[in-house]
Amino acid sequence: MNYPVWNVDILGGGLIVAIIAIVHMLVSHVAVGGGALLAVAEVWSDGQPDGARIRTWLRRFATWFLVFTTVFGAITGVGIWFAIQLASPEATSLLIHQFVFAWAAEWVMFLGELTVLYLYFYGWDVNSRAMQRFLAVAYFVIAWLSLFIINGILSFMMTPGGWTLENRDIFRAFFNPGFFPLLLLRTVVMFLLAGLFGMLVATRVAADDDLKEKLIRFCAKWVIPAAVAAPLLAFWYWTTLPGSAVALALGGVTGVAGGRLEVVTRYGLLAGLAGALILVGTFAMALRPRAANTAPALALLLVAQLAIMGGEFFREMARKPYVIHGVLYSNQLWKEPGKAPARLDAPYLDAARWAPRLPAQSPARGEWIYRLQCASCHTIDGYRGLMKRTVAWTPAFGVRWLSTMDTLKVMPPFEGTAQDREALAAWVISLHGRTGVKP
Repeated sequence: MNYPVWNVDILGGGLIVAIIAIVHMLVSHVAVGGGALLAVAEVWSDGQPDGARIRTWLRRFATWFLVFTTVFGAITGVGIWFAIQLASPEATSLLIHQFVFAWAAEWVMFLGELTVLYLYFYGWDVNSRAMQRFLAVAYFVIAWLSLFIINGILSFMMTPGGWTLENRDIFRAFFNPGFFPLLLLRTVVMFLLAGLFGMLVATRVAADDDLKEKLIRFCAKWVIPAAVAAPLLAFWYWTTLPGSAVALALGGVTGVAGGRLEVVTRYGLLAGLAGALILVGTFAMALRPRAANTAPALALLLVAQLAIMGGEFFREMARKPYVIHGVLYSNQLWKEPGKAPARLDAPYLDAARWAPRLPAQSPARGEWIYRLQCASCHTIDGYRGLMKRTVAWTPAFGVRWLSTMDTLKVMPPFEGTAQDREALAAWVISLHGRTGVKP
């Protein structure tokens, strides 16, 4: 363990990352999809007899769009970087070093995206129509290229393909097996979210105004095709997943080993059901657009947030026990060195830079092993808490469990000596007010 440990009571560092990332996913996807809607609406308005009134609505859309994407996008984007470097420093380091030029290109795109958006918004009264159309199109192209780059890095974490620690070819890592299906899936989801965001703004038009009907139906055309295409693209992405990830999801369906990870399947179902609700709700609003109001439109956007949560949690949990599949475990230990029995059986804290030297088999030593090997996924008595999972532990059972926990394929192997396992078991048992004696 090369880095200090970030322990977060109750929630845990991983869940903190998830909460920030799920909100950021909604904001960032609206930022790209909304750019496409702006560009198309600019062109569409020029061919409509009430084009000036459409552009008045478009200005209102652009106002909410700018505030939502730049303010909340910036806050959550910085929050993700802050959280992942604390919760998963080894993985963050690998991704930065592997994709350093991709990250640099993405930051250039991000700066270009903000620049063009501000030129578009603040030049509304002075730019020509041709310039406004150009800026809207340019914003979408730049924002989508930013997505293109980020998608390569995110998809790599689940499907690194032929990339290995010995062969760190950036093109093999970037254009990995999951790259194209995930890119198209994210693109259509962005169109869907843009349509939902547009409908939310359109509900503010007076109910007796013909413009409201036109705008609601215009935005619905972004949602409905995307909602139909998303499951098909999700299935394509499913076909690229590693066999272990597929087994975890199917295990929840069939109840293999007691359905120990049925939560993976539940999150997948949540994403699917939320998508179906969005489709039905959008149809209802398109059929009676004048009756549409802010509450149901906002509810559909919140349902979309649930769909994103389901999809992202499914992807994260299906990647277990890795943070980078087949390369780096979720507790920041590397798979390749761990294959060597000498590494697995060596005193663990001797190789940890951020741990004191403590007596063998002592609960204090066990607590430090927990902090370095377990705390990235488990809290003591909160999210994935140890207390409820270990209430019946005995010293002998604890040691035996730690020796075989990786056979379930959802946890990494324990690194350390038999005395390290005894120390961790003793500390866990001490949490229940009992003394863990040597078995």
